Amino acid sequence: MSKVFFFSIPFSGHVNPGVGLAGELVEKGEEVIYYCTDSFREKIESSGAVFRSYGDKFYLNDDFVTHNNIEILRVHMELSELIMEQLYNDIKRDRPDYIIHDFMSTWGKHAAQASNIPAVNMYTTFVERPEGILKTVGLVLAVVFLILKNIPRMIDIRKISRRLKKKYNIKVKGLIDIIDNKEALTLVFTSRKFQPYSEKFGDDYKFIGPVSMYRKEKIKGFRLNRSEGRPLLFISLGTVFNNDREFFIKCIKAFGNMHMDVLMSVGKKIDISSLAIPENFTVKHFYEIPQLEVLKECDVFITHGGMNSVHEGLMNGIPLIVVPQQLEQSHMAKRVAETGSGIYLDMSEVTPESLKECYKKITSDDSYGKNADKMKDSFLKAGGPERAAEEICSYIKKH
Repeated sequence: MSKVFFFSIPFSGHVNPGVGLAGELVEKGEEVIYYCTDSFREKIESSGAVFRSYGDKFYLNDDFVTHNNIEILRVHMELSELIMEQLYNDIKRDRPDYIIHDFMSTWGKHAAQASNIPAVNMYTTFVERPEGILKTVGLVLAVVFLILKNIPRMIDIRKISRRLKKKYNIKVKGLIDIIDNKEALTLVFTSRKFQPYSEKFGDDYKFIGPVSMYRKEKIKGFRLNRSEGRPLLFISLGTVFNNDREFFIKCIKAFGNMHMDVLMSVGKKIDISSLAIPENFTVKHFYEIPQLEVLKECDVFITHGGMNSVHEGLMNGIPLIVVPQQLEQSHMAKRVAETGSGIYLDMSEVTPESLKECYKKITSDDSYGKNADKMKDSFLKAGGPERAAEEICSYIKKH
């Protein structure tokens, strides 16, 4: 039995697949010590892993919302510096055999470097390639403008890099390295068929398919209200960018009192009682809804385009209407449209009319459902958490 330190970031889109993998490793006899914040303790412990908190210095949580990608890089470098001494001492004391870290857990790669321990990187979303950025002139210009606009933050990142190198001999090659954190083995939680530019990746990238749906999900008191013979539409903007009241009002105007049942998930800052909820709508806060259970029953899914939500929808053969809330999700929405398994609706184009039009289009053309089934098939063939655990064990034996 080996001991593994598992470093995640405290967001459901990253913890859910991590928990799926951790549970599989525990079943294979590994001792998994899983680092995250206290809000995810119960979910992590349900996998059989040992929960360990990042501690009071770690300030990243689901209230931290920014669209400034340079600020995200700066925060991740600052957090790495703040908790590195704790992680370094934990490693010296507990002597793990290897480390698994989320691709955004910068401190995970740094801890592995500082301690000279083999590490595995895991991607909970698409792996971004320079080809994808360089193909879009507007995106290149946006990146250049973003860097020029954030010179003070860039200087902070550089200073932190120098301090980490001096104290722990940690090398940060560049900005991409902060949120890519490549290792000799990188697990990608999707299929090669769904990953853009998948032909560009070598054998050090293992596409093992979705794992988030293998997690255990229990929400007491939830009951799905469905009328016999009526389709079910599920609407969710995920667990982070989910407090756009105007969006939810547009959904109510689009689908209110239609011959269908609608379950709508909203953010914790939304006052549900302030919404004029039609007879055919059920509205709950996101943490009150067991998404995996709901997706087994629904016919169409309007989603923000987070990797887990897209995977979980397609794994049930459900066509998607993707309304991305951030850049990463725009890439996901584009890929869903490219595969013919759903429709990309830009947030700037959302109206009651456009929502209704997308719904009518997706329910009147059975090719969307057939293509969703093709993606489902590619996910199942990728191997899931069992293959991921096998790849890890094989890699660690060689190192």
